[in-house]
Amino acid sequence: MMFVGGDNFSEAATINAISTDKESYAAGETITIIGQVATKYGDTTVQLMVISPNGNIVTIDQLDVDSEHNFGIDIKTSISGVWKESGTYLISAHYYNNQFETQFDFGKTYSAGVNSADEPGLNLAPVEEFEDGANVLQLEDYDITYEISGAKIITITPDVEQKSLIIQIETSSDGELKITIPKEILDTDEGGFFVLVDGEETNHISEQTSDSWTLIIPFYYGSEEIEIIGTFVIPEFGLIAMVVLMVGIISVIAFSTKSKLNIIPKL
Repeated sequence: MMFVGGDNFSEAATINAISTDKESYAAGETITIIGQVATKYGDTTVQLMVISPNGNIVTIDQLDVDSEHNFGIDIKTSISGVWKESGTYLISAHYYNNQFETQFDFGKTYSAGVNSADEPGLNLAPVEEFEDGANVLQLEDYDITYEISGAKIITITPDVEQKSLIIQIETSSDGELKITIPKEILDTDEGGFFVLVDGEETNHISEQTSDSWTLIIPFYYGSEEIEIIGTFVIPEFGLIAMVVLMVGIISVIAFSTKSKLNIIPKL
């Protein structure tokens, strides 16, 4: 892949070339594509295609060539849909009788595992926040441990009938949720979970121990709901637990807001 050091190519273009601003991207990032043509042929446009690893066309567009022989486009990626495949994507450009191309990698790389809290919480207690960034929700004798970036959790609702946990979030940017769930609360006998973000299946990472599952779930800005579907959910994880978790989460949000206000220096 040719590296582009500035916003534009040289005015005296001598080759047909195309490039991206980075070699690899994660879900939700914007891909900036910049190209140049050696000779400008009137109002002829560049026919551009982005092709996924499985051969599907992700994007197809016609791009104008400016007076300096440059063209470009910004393409927003997503977690699922046409961007659900991880791997090497091909960018192919056709201009007049010429074809030129480049590649980029797309996918998600995360480190497995969730930091554990050093202090136990109270039975059915509100969220406890620790210095290492982990949060713990406790149900009976079981801890649900999670970390989240780019969002805050509003509610966690069990759906016993669907055998799932529904997590309502409020996002501030693209981010990810890392959550460790004891198998006594939610489990699957199908080798993994079915995970939806706003009703659409999303790529995720799951790892199990003898007694728990850790899931790493990416989401995009504007997402509102994450649903983790298994084949078993603890029957006792019902309305009472949901209400306690909701109150606990709201209490922590209020406490965090108050704490931030207290550290504002007086003028």
